[in-house]
Amino acid sequence: MLTETWHSSSDDARLYLVTPAGYAVVDAARPAGRVGGIAVVYWNHLKCSQIALPPCDTFEALCVRFTASAGTVILLNIYRPGSSRPSATFYRELASVLDVLIAHACPVIVGGDFNVHVHDADEADARRLRDLLTTFDMVQHVNSTTHLRGGTLDLLATFADQSRDVSVDSAGNYSDRALVTCRVPVAVGHAAAAERLVRGWRRVDRDVLRRALEDSPLCQPVADDANVDNLFAGYETVLCDVADPLAPLHVIRRPAGRLAP
Repeated sequence: MLTETWHSSSDDARLYLVTPAGYAVVDAARPAGRVGGIAVVYWNHLKCSQIALPPCDTFEALCVRFTASAGTVILLNIYRPGSSRPSATFYRELASVLDVLIAHACPVIVGGDFNVHVHDADEADARRLRDLLTTFDMVQHVNSTTHLRGGTLDLLATFADQSRDVSVDSAGNYSDRALVTCRVPVAVGHAAAAERLVRGWRRVDRDVLRRALEDSPLCQPVADDANVDNLFAGYETVLCDVADPLAPLHVIRRPAGRLAP
C-alpha cells in the first residue's frame, strides 16, 4: 500500500516503475492541484475488486478485496494530507468507511499515512483515534518511529482477533518514511449456517387474510369479566391458526458472518 505517490492518472509512468513483473496495481490518482495519490500493488494471481466507499473530503481512501483459494482479505489504504490536526469531520468520515468494512466476514487490514501522532498515547487525537478503532474491535499495531524526523504517523490496524506479524524498517531507506510490513494468515473456513423460521407474507392475498381475521374470535365481542391471560393466549392461538394455512412456517439457512455493531 503506497501513499503520496503524486501520480495524476492511472497510466502514470511512476506506477509502472513501482510494479514488479507478475504484479498489478490499482490506484486513486491525487486530486488536481493537491499532493497525495494512493495505490495498492498486488500479486496478479489474486482476484482483485474495488469496494465502493462513502465520499470523504478529509482524506484519500482506496479499498480493495483480494480473493484466492485460501480465502479473502480486504485492504483499506488511507492518506490524510497536511500537518494540521484532524478535524471532527475526519473521525466521522473514517467511522463511515469502517462501517462498510465490518460487514464483511474476512480479515481487514487498514493502513496508510494518517498524520496522527499516536506515539504520544495521552495526546487528544491519539486517544480519539484509538477509541474509534476500539469501537470497531480494531487494534493499531505500529508503535515505533515511522518518520525520519521522529513520530509514528504511518499506521496499520486489524481486527483484534486477527493474527498479525508487524515490523517497521528504519525511516530513510526508501523515503523519509519507514516501510511497515505485516503478515495476516487467511484461514480457510466456512461460516456456520444460521437457521431462521419465517413466513412468506409477501405471497399472501391480503383480502383473504382480512376475511380470515374478521371471521375469527378476535373480531367477536369480549365479555367484561374476561381473564386477561386467557385473552392473550387466545390472541396468539387464533393468529397462528389464521397464519398457518396462508403462510406456513419454513426454515431458511444463511451463512453467519461478522455482525456490525
